[in-house]
Amino acid sequence: MSNRAMNKKRRKRKRIVKRIMSCLLVAIAIVSGSFAAKVRYEVTDAFATMDRDKSSDLSNVLDDSDLLSDDQIMNILLIGSDKRANWSQAGRSDSTMIATIDNKNKQLKLTSLMRDMYVDIPGHGKSKFNAAYSLGGVELLYETIAQNFNIKLDGYVLVDFEAFKSLIDEAGGVEVNLNQEEYTYLTTAYHRSSVLDVVPGLQTMNGEQALAYARIRQVGNNDFERTQRQRNVMLSLFAKAKAMPFTKLFDLGKTVLPYVTTDLSNDEIFRMGKTVLFMGTTHIHQMRIPVDNSYKNQKINKAWILDVDLAQNQQALSEFIFNKAED
Repeated sequence: MSNRAMNKKRRKRKRIVKRIMSCLLVAIAIVSGSFAAKVRYEVTDAFATMDRDKSSDLSNVLDDSDLLSDDQIMNILLIGSDKRANWSQAGRSDSTMIATIDNKNKQLKLTSLMRDMYVDIPGHGKSKFNAAYSLGGVELLYETIAQNFNIKLDGYVLVDFEAFKSLIDEAGGVEVNLNQEEYTYLTTAYHRSSVLDVVPGLQTMNGEQALAYARIRQVGNNDFERTQRQRNVMLSLFAKAKAMPFTKLFDLGKTVLPYVTTDLSNDEIFRMGKTVLFMGTTHIHQMRIPVDNSYKNQKINKAWILDVDLAQNQQALSEFIFNKAED
C-alpha cells in the first residue's frame, strides 16, 4: 500500500474516532444535564418543605450601608431556638452563631455569640443578648447584631430542639468526647438523665444525647464552655456530612428541612452549597464573642450578665470574619 493510501486511511480513522468521541461527549453532556436537572428538581422540591420567612428580608430590616460586608464572604446567622412544640411564644435564642463562608480566603468559620452579653436592643434598652429574639424575632436580632457589632448578615437559618435531634439521628449520631464532670451532670442532674445512657469518653451520641450535652451550663466555666460544646457538636456534624454520599445527604436534608425556618432563597442556598463543596475543606475555624479579657461579670436586677467592651469585640469579630483566620 502506498504512503498516500496509508495516510488517507489514517485520516479516515481519525475522523471516525473524532465522531465517536463527539457523540460520547454529547451523550455525557445530555446525561449529566438531565441528572443535574433531576437533582435540582428534587432538591428544590425538598426546599419547599421549609418555613420561608419573608417578613425578615434584610432589605426591609437593615438599611445601614456602613455595615461591614464583603461580596466574597457570606455570613449566615444560625439560631437554635428553645421554643417547645406546645409553646405559643417565640422562645429565646438558646444558641446563636454566625457561620461564615469565606470564598476569598477559602475558609469556613463559626462564631458563637454568648447569650448573657449585656447589649443595646433597639427600642428596648439594655438587656441580655438572647432576649432580642423573644422580644422581636429575627428582625430584632438582626438589628441588635448590626447595632452592637456592625456586621451585615446575609440571611438566617433557625431550628428548634426537635430539628436538632432529628438532624443528628438521621446523620447516624455525632462523635463527642464526654469528660467526667459532664458525664456526672448528665447522669445525675439533667432532667432527662434516665433516658440518656451515656458513658465517659469518646462516643457516638444520638440526637437526645447531643442536645443534652450541648445545653450543659452547670459544668466548668458556665456558658463559655457551653458555647464550645455547641461548636463541638456542629463541627462533628459537619465532618460527618462532608463524608456522606449525595443520596445520604439528600435524605438528611429531607428529614430536617420541614423543621427549618429561613429567609434564604433557593438560589442562595444552592450557591452556598456549591461554594462549600468546591472549597474542599473540612476544617472550620472557631471564635467566641466576647473574646478573652473584653468583659466583666456583673449582677444587674438579680441576674448575672457579661458587661462587654463593644469596641474591642467589634474589631475582633470583623478581623476574624473578613481576614484570613490563622490555623
